Amino acid sequence: MLKDLWKQPKFISGFIFITGLLVISFLYEPLLKGGIETISFLHINGETVGPPFTPAELPPLGSDRVGTPLWTYVVQGAKYTILLGLIICLLQILLAIVFSVTVTRYLIRFLNVFEEVVESMIYVPMAVIAFMLLFPLRFVVDAEAEPAKYILIQIVLLVIIGIPQIVVVLSKEIQKTLQEEFVLSAKTLGARGWFLYRRHILKTLFPRILLLFFQRNVSVLILFAHLGFLGVLLGGGIEKEILIGESRLFSLSNEWAGNIGNARVEIMTAPWIIFAPLVALSLTVLAYNMMADAIQNVLLGDAKIKKLMKKEELAHQNKEASVDEDQFAFKRDHTLNG
Repeated sequence: MLKDLWKQPKFISGFIFITGLLVISFLYEPLLKGGIETISFLHINGETVGPPFTPAELPPLGSDRVGTPLWTYVVQGAKYTILLGLIICLLQILLAIVFSVTVTRYLIRFLNVFEEVVESMIYVPMAVIAFMLLFPLRFVVDAEAEPAKYILIQIVLLVIIGIPQIVVVLSKEIQKTLQEEFVLSAKTLGARGWFLYRRHILKTLFPRILLLFFQRNVSVLILFAHLGFLGVLLGGGIEKEILIGESRLFSLSNEWAGNIGNARVEIMTAPWIIFAPLVALSLTVLAYNMMADAIQNVLLGDAKIKKLMKKEELAHQNKEASVDEDQFAFKRDHTLNG
């Protein structure tokens, strides 16, 4: 399957976009940051103009209220936004696999109850649950003094709230796979326990788990955007003075969702401030969706191949049965005539 993915243009395009963003973002600190300056004033057509600067005044994306070029937010925040999403999704998938295997093996009686509870919570937006858990941290943890501790707690909470839904999906897939003929045959031959799950079930479900991983990345990035609008900054924030006597909270990590949320008040006066991180986040979501579509195409292709092989096998069996019947009829006629 992995070889087939690299033949999919959508997967290659999405992978190159995500990888390119991460490479540029990691090069920002050692190579680019030293040459970036906050601009207080610009002289345009004989006039002195202060921030925020439009994209025409300060290409390519303009600046924020304190004169920092917006392209630096996009580049610097890429690694935090993308890597946080990848880490959260990876932990969710791995823990969900462990819980799903445990539930289907030892707690199958409680699976229906668990599914009903989780499905009933679908009507509560995930952003609301995350907001209720994360917003109080602003008043409990000193983000400026311990940013690592702050972001670690955020990651743990975001991982936990996403696990139940994945467990329900994977548990259903495992139950279906347990009823497949090859699994029943393996159990008949003595396959049991972790060997059965590792060698047969999880190996069979790997393409679907990979698809689920990319779909979860999209969901997590959208959740980041919702939290940003609700004022929850991943990694904490810092107060900066934008005018004399007026300050505003800025993201410490420059992750895109926080910048989108902070810039929501600028939508009427300086819309380019919110559009820069919003476009970056949208393109990243598009890249993940393209990669997920490529995986679905490969899975559908494999399903069609299996269906054709099954049809050919049935046709071959019918042909052999027909030949056997003809031979039996010939022998019977020959015996009667003899």
